[in-house]
Amino acid sequence: MSVIELTTFTVKPDNTAAMLAARPGMVDAFRRDRRGFVAAKLIRVAEDTWLDLVEWTDDTAWDESRAKGGDRPEIAAFFATIDTLVSSNRGVRYDDAEDGRRAVRTVAYGPHPSQVGELYLPAGDGPFPVVVLVHGGYWTAMFDRRQVTPLADDLVGAGFAVWNIEYRRLGEEGGGWPGTFDDVAAAIDHLDGLDERLDLTKVQVVGHSAGGQLAKYLASRTDGKVQLQGAVSLAGVLDLVEADKDRLGSVFTDPDAEEPAGAPPAQAPEFAPVVVANAGQGIPFWLLGGHHDEVPDRYAEVTRPATVPLLTIHGEADDVVASKYAGDPVEFDGANHFDVINPAHRSWRVVRDWLTDRLA
Repeated sequence: MSVIELTTFTVKPDNTAAMLAARPGMVDAFRRDRRGFVAAKLIRVAEDTWLDLVEWTDDTAWDESRAKGGDRPEIAAFFATIDTLVSSNRGVRYDDAEDGRRAVRTVAYGPHPSQVGELYLPAGDGPFPVVVLVHGGYWTAMFDRRQVTPLADDLVGAGFAVWNIEYRRLGEEGGGWPGTFDDVAAAIDHLDGLDERLDLTKVQVVGHSAGGQLAKYLASRTDGKVQLQGAVSLAGVLDLVEADKDRLGSVFTDPDAEEPAGAPPAQAPEFAPVVVANAGQGIPFWLLGGHHDEVPDRYAEVTRPATVPLLTIHGEADDVVASKYAGDPVEFDGANHFDVINPAHRSWRVVRDWLTDRLA
């Protein structure tokens, strides 16, 4: 289940040796620097014409790599040997399993670049139960859906279709109140008619951190086209009132703050300056356009009780989101904020079993 980048290029015969010599360094740089890189195969189709097949885990990985271009010396050295770029296209690898229809595709549910989701489908005709994934990252544009693609792969292997959604976040146009909340609701409703193999009577949502708060918000809706059957919050910020009192996220303004345990690098660090500039009064203040005593109706709207079963999971060693924000969670000793989105961690096995049990 991968995205394939198919690039055709020409190399002058007297540059062929230099291109082949630069190739191992380029591939090694991809392995070290490019999230989602799987493998690359170089095929000579004529004396001066080559086909490069590069495999990525998903569309976002491919998009990120294209945006980076030749930013590493080893990659730039390889590109410098190329004479002409003939074409570059996207393909999908079809697995040799059942009917070969395992695929991932990116689908827009609105006009903004962040109003998209990636739909993962198991092999077969379905109908498949659906899990909607909502990533975290303080609701900011520094972080995106790539954080939870390992969970998507695990769920597809368990027979679920997965809708890994993106949404407008703080730092980009339309992010915050009400755009962020409108987007996640629109993304859920976009499942209606998206694919005939989806079982829309069995849709559940899983969110991490800020995404946990958004998952609970989605679980409180009763007027959408698609109704949820269950929701899971992984290290979620469910008590926004308390988080606002504590100025959650103001740590971004501290240049000496330590990185949280297990934290991956930001997917879009270019948004860091705008986050630092707006985090002083806490991220909930920025998200909702005021403190709780200034806009209480907004806080009330986005923290309504869930109307479907809600499972809350929290790591006992979470140094990002305090357990007091999570209600009454199932806690896991020694687990940090990011362990709960590791499909190999014992907490995820509890979540996947819970999602499966909801289908009975």
